[in-house]
Formats: sequence, structure tokens, C-alpha cells
Amino acid sequence: MIRGVSFGKQALVSLVIILLAAGLWSARGAISSALGVSPDQTTEVAKSQSPAIRVVTANVALADDDLYLEALGTGRAQRSVSLRGESEGKIVEMALAAGARFAAGEVLLRLDDVDERLEVALAEARLEQADRSLGRAEQLEDRGFTAQANLDNARTAARIARLELERARQTLKDRSLRAPFDGVASIPEVEVGDWIDSDDVVATFDDRSVLLIEFEAPELLLPRIRLEMPVAVVNPAAPGLEITGAVAAIDSRVDAVSRSARIRIAAPNPDDRLRPGASFEVRLNLEGARYPSVPELALQFSREGLYVWRAVDGKADRVAVRLIRRRTEGVLVEGDLNAGDLVVVEGAKRLTQGRALQAVADPAARR
Repeated sequence: MIRGVSFGKQALVSLVIILLAAGLWSARGAISSALGVSPDQTTEVAKSQSPAIRVVTANVALADDDLYLEALGTGRAQRSVSLRGESEGKIVEMALAAGARFAAGEVLLRLDDVDERLEVALAEARLEQADRSLGRAEQLEDRGFTAQANLDNARTAARIARLELERARQTLKDRSLRAPFDGVASIPEVEVGDWIDSDDVVATFDDRSVLLIEFEAPELLLPRIRLEMPVAVVNPAAPGLEITGAVAAIDSRVDAVSRSARIRIAAPNPDDRLRPGASFEVRLNLEGARYPSVPELALQFSREGLYVWRAVDGKADRVAVRLIRRRTEGVLVEGDLNAGDLVVVEGAKRLTQGRALQAVADPAARR
């Protein structure tokens, strides 16, 4: 019986509350009509007449989204070849030595060439004989004492003799191995007296006046890397030596597994201190776009995404933003913010759109 009375009282109280709420809603419309404004405007008027919320604000700054990339790369010579003989034979002379420098065309080693020199001498003698025969045939043809066919045969024989001489000279030349370009030789794999075949590597030969350093760059950063971009290069074996190179090539595709692309840097090699095959640390300053920078405390979260409260004419204005990057000095965002705008860093939880606020600047606000 007592429980039934309590339930009835509760129902009566609820009915009274509902009637009062309905009356207040109806009165809201009447008040709005009397003021000549809409109900929504009435709400804004109420907000503006509410006590101003005291908040701490900070200025919006503009900052560049610059990044600093460090990567480990491997260097190689600007030009590098494995030296092989043009033919097989026994080495009779050799100038190759570790670290020795040669100009393009200089002889590095020579194979036994006695037979080849004899072939050149024989070819020269055959050419002399063919030229004399051609001369006699031309004289007889001028006097009308020989047929045209004989003259043609003499000319063909002279031409064949000349080609045979050129072939003999080329064969003799192939008995010597010459430097393909200005460079430095490695430790030789052979010695004088060794027999080599045409596919045997006798040494490597490098032009290391410029080193090509390759490293992998993340796919996300590729749009910021451009040709001729300056790059700082450091080698652990040369402490204190920092070289400025430049981006020489960017690979045409991204690796599907690592999601990175190969970048090649050309770096000078002063005093020939750096070596191909060594590891190098490369450092790039990657320029980015300019964005508003706000203190991280100014960021607010909702179902719709990130936003900040901006103080405009003593009222709160909600501005949607997109996070670009967190930095030590502030958070870079993308949104309708300008340098010098005031954003709320403390007291934002109590704000609503259009709510009156009292902004207090905080020079020590963390950015």
C-alpha cells in the first residue's frame, strides 16, 4: 500500500514538470515574438548575456613544415670497371700497382707480342707489293697495254693488303691493356709472367674524383626531393670532413615492399680521402608548406574531428582543423586560421559557439 502511494506521487510530480516545460517552451516563442527575433536568436542573446568565461589564449603563428632527413647510403666511384685483357697470353710487362694513377690511354700491362709484331711486318710487306703491282697496272692501262680487268684485280689486291695490315695492327694493339679513362688501379690480381685468358679480371679501375652515394628515401618524402638539391655527406672514416653533394638521380619507381625509392647523390672527393664501397651518412633539409602553428593544448576532439576555439570580438568561434605535424614549438594544423589569431589553450571545455569569453594572454603558454 505504501509503495502504491509513492508511485502515484512520483507520477504526479512528473506530470507537473512536463506541464511546466511545455509552458516555458511556449513562453520562449512569445518572448521571441515580443523581441522581434527568432527562437535561435533568442538562444544567442541568452548566451551573450551569460557571464563571460575567463580563458587563457595564445597567438597563432605561421611555421614551415620543414623536415630533416638522415639516411645511410653506400658510395661507389663515378666510373668503375673490371680490367680484362683483350686476348690471352703471358704478361711480359706490367705497370699496374695498388693506388697507381693513370691517364686515359696509358699502358697498364703488355702481353708477349712477338708473333703479332711479325704479322704486322708481313702485312706491311704485302701491302708494299700490292701497291707496286697497282702502280704498274695503272701505267699499262694508260698506254692501252692491259685490260680493265687486270687493273681492277690490282686495285682489289691492294685494298685487301691494306685491310690485312689494319687487322694485324689491331691484333698487336690488343696485346696491351690500356687505361679506359683517368683513374686509380686497385691491387692487381696478376703478376709479370702470369698467363691470362681474355675473361680473367686483372684489376679494378676507378674514377673516384666524384662519388655516387645511393640511399633509400620513404615514399612519403619523395615529392620534397628534387634534382640538384644540396645534401650534406659524412663518412665515419673521415671525422670532421663534411662534404656538400647534390641529388643526381631519383629512381623512376617505388619499391612495393619497402615503400621507398632509391636516391643517388653526386659528391666531390676532395684530396681523394673517400673510398668507393664505404658507408655514408646523408642529411637533407626538406622544405615544406607553411601552416598555422598552435599550442597543442588548443586542440579539441569531437566525433567530427579536431577543432580549436578562436576568440573573435569577445566570443568563442569553433574552427575545424586538420593535424599536419607535431613539433617541439607547436602543432602545425590546416584550417581557417591566420597569424595573430587568438586560440584558447585553457578553459575551452566550457565553451560553446558564440559564448562570451574574457581572453587572458599567457606569454608562458606551451607551444
